[in-house]
Amino acid sequence: MSRPHARLRLACSLTLAGIATLLGVAPAAATPATATPATATPAAAAPATAVASALVPLVDCVQDAPLGAVTSRTVVLGYRSTASAPVDIPAASGSNDLTAGAADRGQPTSFAPGEHHGVWLLTVDGAAEPDLAWRLGDGVADFAGAPACTAATSVTLSVPDTVASGGTAVVSATVSRMMLAAPDTGTVAFWLDGAAPVTSPVSAAGVARAELPVGGSGTHTVTATYQPTQGSALLASSATATFTAAASSAPLTVAADSVVTGSSSVLITVSRATAEGSVTVDVMTADGSARAGTDYTAVAITVILADGQTSATVRVPLAVRPAGSPAATFFVLLQRASAAVATASATVVLPAVPATTPAAAPAGTPRVGGGASGTSASSALPADDPTATATGTLTNVGQDLAFLLGGVLVTGGGIAGILGLVRAAGMRGARP
Repeated sequence: MSRPHARLRLACSLTLAGIATLLGVAPAAATPATATPATATPAAAAPATAVASALVPLVDCVQDAPLGAVTSRTVVLGYRSTASAPVDIPAASGSNDLTAGAADRGQPTSFAPGEHHGVWLLTVDGAAEPDLAWRLGDGVADFAGAPACTAATSVTLSVPDTVASGGTAVVSATVSRMMLAAPDTGTVAFWLDGAAPVTSPVSAAGVARAELPVGGSGTHTVTATYQPTQGSALLASSATATFTAAASSAPLTVAADSVVTGSSSVLITVSRATAEGSVTVDVMTADGSARAGTDYTAVAITVILADGQTSATVRVPLAVRPAGSPAATFFVLLQRASAAVATASATVVLPAVPATTPAAAPAGTPRVGGGASGTSASSALPADDPTATATGTLTNVGQDLAFLLGGVLVTGGGIAGILGLVRAAGMRGARP
């Protein structure tokens, strides 16, 4: 039977019970002094298997509505499973039956780990079957010993999975009534491993919270007990839960390696000073002047440092940047760490990429057009050469004219000297 249908049937039954009360007919449901759900008593014919012993049937509450010769009995049931995985037991299999009449009456057949309330609502004729009970696994839950639904309460306890040893566990308890409004008065007492309780008032929504100091590492047990206000018709109830305390981790830091031109990736290191405890942290990149998808590939990953591990690395791919690109930066951030963080960010610097330039001329090569020192100048280019500048052309032409004039003078002097020598020889030959 689905939960909505079960709630509807319970609401109808409670309405009938109220009508019967107004008419002066007393309800037949028993109301014990404690709201602890009726637990199982050993069943003689139950199989002694590990799976069967992990399940305990619970009767959350019973509400009777006498209607003449018929007593409509509405029973709200749950269960507790100590198994580490869901357990499936077919109805009417001998380990999931009603003790009288039809063995299969729509009871659940799949049982998840933990304690669960209000999972099954059963309506029967209480006058015809006064001793009916639910056999589950190795236990039997009698309906007659359960509290009335108008007074019964239940507690759902929430605790963290892991807590750092020496730290604080924040726990909460939600107090509810079966298919009725949650109580808004009373207190909840929280015990950690049986130590002195921490008491908190119940809010208007039926919730109480507490902070419990945690000692050494290992498994710890929390018990939460609801205490109604004095004079209230409500009954007390309790729940337990466990969590694990681990050695606290040293603060985390993040650092980035240097990047040189041409690098295809950069290495990011998350580290801590000591290796005690297990810690998780999200490592994410964020744009600066460098942009994800253009200068680098964005990264978002959860890093785990196991107990005994001091560091872990993440590699961020870098893109090939075009020539002439300026220096750029992006950031690597630590977020949602399960331990303290000493350095929450690191900066990655991408160096500037040089622009492309023409190859330089070999040393000692003459430079066209004359000019600066270091090499000798060649002759001037023709005046109509488009690569020649006006200043360079005029300078070289002047130099060439000077060399030509010097050559003429030298050549003229040489010719005159030779003619003089010839004339002198002729004169000596003409003498007697």
